[in-house]
Amino acid sequence: MGLQPRSRVAQWKPSRLRGISRKGIASAPGLSLMRAEGRLLVLCARTTVNEFVRVEVADLACDGIDWDLVWQLSKAHGVAPLVYRNLVTICPAAVPSAIHEAFRRHNQTTALLNSLLAKELVSLLDALAAKGVTAIPFKGVTLAQTAYGDLSLRECADIDLIVEQGAIPQARKVLWSQGYQLTSQDMGNGEESGEPYHCFQKRNGIVAVDLQWVMTSRHFGFRLDRGALWRRLKPIQLPTKPVGGLCSEDLLILLCVHGSKHAWEQLKWVCDVAELVRRRPALDWSRVLFQAGEWGCRRMVLLGLAMAHSLFDTVLPSMVLREIDGDADISVLALKMPRQLLKQPDQGIDEDCAPALYMTLKDSWVERWKFGVTLCRAEAEVLTRTLPWFRFQRRLRLLSVCLRPVHRFLAKSILSVRMRETVVRWLQSSV
Repeated sequence: MGLQPRSRVAQWKPSRLRGISRKGIASAPGLSLMRAEGRLLVLCARTTVNEFVRVEVADLACDGIDWDLVWQLSKAHGVAPLVYRNLVTICPAAVPSAIHEAFRRHNQTTALLNSLLAKELVSLLDALAAKGVTAIPFKGVTLAQTAYGDLSLRECADIDLIVEQGAIPQARKVLWSQGYQLTSQDMGNGEESGEPYHCFQKRNGIVAVDLQWVMTSRHFGFRLDRGALWRRLKPIQLPTKPVGGLCSEDLLILLCVHGSKHAWEQLKWVCDVAELVRRRPALDWSRVLFQAGEWGCRRMVLLGLAMAHSLFDTVLPSMVLREIDGDADISVLALKMPRQLLKQPDQGIDEDCAPALYMTLKDSWVERWKFGVTLCRAEAEVLTRTLPWFRFQRRLRLLSVCLRPVHRFLAKSILSVRMRETVVRWLQSSV
């Protein structure tokens, strides 16, 4: 590859790129709020690169970049395959040899793991289908194929399968028969407890599988086993055979919900949205917005699209851009994530303040303040933690103060009722 020693990095610049206007970079406003390493990450985390991006990457690469930080951020944000591919194409001599080798080994491992996951996914779907269970792969290798067109360009940790809640017991039996064992210690009684995640690990192997019928975390829940998803399945071609996957419109919605659930902490999730939109120019946008509204996640979808537009200059239809521009919250939130890439990370948003994000993204005032009551009852951290971007914080704190006497009264009433019931039971048992 002809790598140069680090001491010569500052003198390197590809002459064929000199003098090219950087005007095209300004159209992605989110980049201006990022540190140099964050900008480099975003510019390289894409499958197609134009001349404007090449110029910016080349300039950043020879302007004293912290390459160790670039490497660590690339891993943390799950975009190492894309970053490495673009760096060795645009400015190979600028990358220190140790960083180059770390990227190369990491990406070899990613390619091998994804190939293994793709084969295992096909085998599992066939085994589940033989027992009458139709599972839908979500994210992972099917997303790599659909949005990136190459299994090796997206990092995948496991196999996520959407299964109808009623089919979970049968699906678990199939996984056991295929050599998997339940690994999550907090799942309790499985289907009897109604837990939404069932995490399995293959014995003597590295493949992990998550069975899901709902996407959930603290203060967040979104049902996945919706009949519409199964009615609109599309074939996705994997190396060995095609499998049924989500149609592009449904996939886009679920990617935006998933990213919002995790407060868009990883750049990879924004990249997923940007690449899917880029590779699917014929998306039915009216259906995307209508379906998202029906499922109560319209503003989550708008946020995901706004981030893709802000960071990757993703081309969106005018109807979507009008909705984004007309929503003050979305415009502010889109510039606050991913937090670790910002010049002032303390002003950004991460999963620690996710409840405030969930409340802000509710589609209606009624849903927003119903959720606010839930946060007050749970005494969520958002009530005490100062979040400059959270415009409902003052009113939420006021609501909490108003509800406190009510909560105390209800707690005493419930305790009194339980005490009376206990005394009655004791008297009856002693007769």
